[in-house]
Amino acid sequence: MGVYDQAARFAARAAPETVPGRLLAGKGVSLRWREWLDTRTLPFPGGPDRTADLVAALDNPATADRPWLMVVEFQAQIDPDKLDATLEEVAILRSRARYGVERNGKYLVVAALVYLRDRCPEDVLDMTFPDGTGTRHAPLVWNVAEDHAAPALEAVAAGQMSWGMLFWLPLMAGGGNESAVARWKEVVAATVPDRRMRANLVGIALVFAELAGCVPAWERGLEGWEMTESQVVNGWIRQGEAKGELKTRRQDLLDLVEGRFPGAVPNEVVQLIQQQESLELLRDWFKAAVRASTFEEFMAVLKR
Repeated sequence: MGVYDQAARFAARAAPETVPGRLLAGKGVSLRWREWLDTRTLPFPGGPDRTADLVAALDNPATADRPWLMVVEFQAQIDPDKLDATLEEVAILRSRARYGVERNGKYLVVAALVYLRDRCPEDVLDMTFPDGTGTRHAPLVWNVAEDHAAPALEAVAAGQMSWGMLFWLPLMAGGGNESAVARWKEVVAATVPDRRMRANLVGIALVFAELAGCVPAWERGLEGWEMTESQVVNGWIRQGEAKGELKTRRQDLLDLVEGRFPGAVPNEVVQLIQQQESLELLRDWFKAAVRASTFEEFMAVLKR
């Protein structure tokens, strides 16, 4: 998972009413967010590595016995197969996810796509016949860049929109303007009293500003503003640096082994090196590859 997806997930969780509320705006239905479900425990297709970004459980006050699940997928870049994947996710949750004491209640399920940049290329999968029979899959879509920063800021300031919308401002139209950054600081100061959450707002705003290509405006606008660093974002950065170092170490080792023992390295050894998560062990293997006179000597170290 990239830093943009991590930022989107954190922003959605921090103010849980914001994303479902924006996706449902103008749909003529009033659904209330109840909880984010643990996607690791849901029966998604493709095995344990396949999960949605977020799944929200929503209640309808008008029909309390018909709760909803909203499958939310964040897109930092266009995935041409994402619409098909959400159809599969919806079908699996509809058929297998259950609620109630007897666990026999079936959720109403809808998919949602949040595009952090660009625009959703295809928002309906229409596989129907002229008479209307067949399958039609039409997820909720939020193209964040099509929202406008200035009215969003004023809506938050007036209490008409959740403060959580402040996370997404750099991605909106006009979100890179210095006037928008200045107004953003004023609204944050007025609506978000928690110092740590302000730090997270700043950190995630800078992550999204990088994606939107407006980092200089945000860095200039935030210069001198009293704030603390976001431990959440700093943690993502450290994770990214560690992953980058792991990737480099693995490739260096593979280049060395394949250069020293051409044609002798089987696919199993390549996979073992590519899957190794320990930097210390990779360093030891690298030293062993330098010192080994034969591939068999190197393999003896790998098998310890």
